[in-house]
Amino acid sequence: MVEEITISILDKEEYLVNPIKIGLDKDWVKKSTDFDRRMKMQGIYIFHVSTPLRIIYIGKTRGPTMDFKTRLYRHATESASQSNPRIYRVLKKVKEENRGPILVSLITTEQIRSLFKGKPLEDSAMIDIYEQALIHLLKPEEQEKQ
Repeated sequence: MVEEITISILDKEEYLVNPIKIGLDKDWVKKSTDFDRRMKMQGIYIFHVSTPLRIIYIGKTRGPTMDFKTRLYRHATESASQSNPRIYRVLKKVKEENRGPILVSLITTEQIRSLFKGKPLEDSAMIDIYEQALIHLLKPEEQEKQ
């Protein structure tokens, strides 16, 4: 017996709706006071800049204690990025090259659940699958180098 899973893929513009402006290091502290309720959520995040549009990196929150804000903090501050400083260095370089803000959009776990039909999967499996699909479709600069 074959079990099927159908995944709906949104248009690129739908992933980038309502982004959050983030700063790095000291600017992170200033901007983080304006963050909204999405910060406590989980899912897939997309770092990008808008003018011209550049998709920088796609990542995911991991585990039950890793929310969006914690994941962003670990990318956006040098002190918190020590275990994996690669993305911090990329964001710092983008900030130096670009005149606009670094933006990040979140696709929440609830949104991702609505895009899967067929055999039920764990949230973590849906997030893993959807993250990989987005990396292949959107071709973020940082992941294209790998």
